Amino acid sequence: MGNKGSKGKKAVDARITSTDRAVLDLKLQRDKLVVYKRKIHTIMEREHEIARQLIKEGKKAKALLALKKKKAQAKMLVSTDQKLDKVQEWIDSVEDAQRDQQLFNAMKVGKEALEEIHTEMGGVDAVEKLLLETEEANETQRLIEERLMGKLDDVDEAAMQRELDEMEEAAGVAAPKVPVADLAGKLPYTPTELPGG
Repeated sequence: MGNKGSKGKKAVDARITSTDRAVLDLKLQRDKLVVYKRKIHTIMEREHEIARQLIKEGKKAKALLALKKKKAQAKMLVSTDQKLDKVQEWIDSVEDAQRDQQLFNAMKVGKEALEEIHTEMGGVDAVEKLLLETEEANETQRLIEERLMGKLDDVDEAAMQRELDEMEEAAGVAAPKVPVADLAGKLPYTPTELPGG
């Protein structure tokens, strides 16, 4: 029975945390500031055009007032940019802290998994015991092979030489058996120094 959607998978925690709410609020404020910044740009452009039109009409005092309004809007624009930068800084800081928290949680889970694996393995003592037993088994195998090869070498060396001699005789390529002592005085002279040197 149970839940239809849960088939052995971990349920994803889809709750909205206070941190998520804070990031959302900051992003909403950032978006409002961006809209406000556009509105200020529009007002500044409009005041500039009004001042230009008033100068053409010869209304210098009113043109000056329009330029003052434009200047006030420029100050508001600088202030809005500073606020926008500060809000973005906060958003980045909170999101960075969230990533740090996720990394911390992942490291914590990884550490627990490692501890569980180490417990299943039996710890360092069990590993050292296994390595020692493996080394002993390898040494025993080497000794067995050495003994077997040693006996085979002694027994089979003469048999292999006889078999080789028989094969050479059958093929008609039997090498003459000349004792090395007989060759010592019969070899041709070989110079030991290079000519001209």
